[in-house]
Amino acid sequence: MNVIGVDRVIIAVEDIDAIAGQFQELLGISFGDLLEPTTTTESGSQDVANVISPSGSELVTPRDDDSEVSRFLNNNGPGLYAVSLRVDNLDAAVEELSQKGVEPVGEYETNDFSEVFYHPRRFGGAFVILAEYEAPHPAETASV
Repeated sequence: MNVIGVDRVIIAVEDIDAIAGQFQELLGISFGDLLEPTTTTESGSQDVANVISPSGSELVTPRDDDSEVSRFLNNNGPGLYAVSLRVDNLDAAVEELSQKGVEPVGEYETNDFSEVFYHPRRFGGAFVILAEYEAPHPAETASV
């Protein structure tokens, strides 16, 4: 598996507008347009809202009370939710992990962007996402 680097760090928040404002005010980090993707995991459909910065920070909040992000917030409060790693060949990475007994719990695809999700119990408590896409990151051009 060839991990190219960290794609983004995902922070679960309850008030996406307020926290995006804090990042802007305190760190000078701005975010793109609000996105509302639905992903599919072992737990079912996951409806979230998120904003992504060009620096690789992502804020995510649930759009319903029965999502993984909602459960994370209820159990842990706001904070670091996941890390996304960019790989050069997602199919090969999934196969390599599968051969090691590590199966994805979900996936998301849109246009030329694909990612798979791995449960935190397999990675020391960190929710890990593997992503494959051609640069620039699709979020940078999503609202253009």
